[in-house]
Amino acid sequence: MPIRNVDPSQETEAVQHIAEEVTKILTPNEEILYIAMQNATALSVRQDCVVATNNRVILYRPDVLGRVAFDNFLWQDVKNAEIHQGVFSSEFQIETVDERHDAIGNLDKEQAQRLYGVCQQLDQEWREKRRVREMEQDRARSGGVFLGATAGAPSAVAEDPVEKLAKAKAMLDQSLISEIEYETLKAKILAAM
Repeated sequence: MPIRNVDPSQETEAVQHIAEEVTKILTPNEEILYIAMQNATALSVRQDCVVATNNRVILYRPDVLGRVAFDNFLWQDVKNAEIHQGVFSSEFQIETVDERHDAIGNLDKEQAQRLYGVCQQLDQEWREKRRVREMEQDRARSGGVFLGATAGAPSAVAEDPVEKLAKAKAMLDQSLISEIEYETLKAKILAAM
């Protein structure tokens, strides 16, 4: 199974094994984006790793006798994901909005850097989703958005399309509506002309 952000030459047997194990617990439409592993040492019996999927971060911790602990952090709950780079290795730390913390250290530096890039991209996507959700909740609490006449009362005089466009633009500038909603309103106003 190819992993999206991994150079095929770095897909070792260990990475493939972890991908197979993690795939068993994935939800429909969830896919592995990146796997960062701990550096192997002569004394290491197991290698912990961080698996980033499009839905969550999974801290994969194998134990003796084939046991594995999976610690899951949904992207919607992640407050901060960061790496701390040392001379020979890096540490991945994660914090959730409900103040849950966890970390895996001794990660390969290059893998940790690529993992960080994947995490930052998904974090930005979820920040935007949360912003839109909060905006929609605020709009719902205020009774919705109405252009033109007051709610429930038909307009006696048709409003000028230029005024409607100006109102829609003002709402966009005040972050009351998203860019997509503005473009939809603008298209409707222009189509009604």
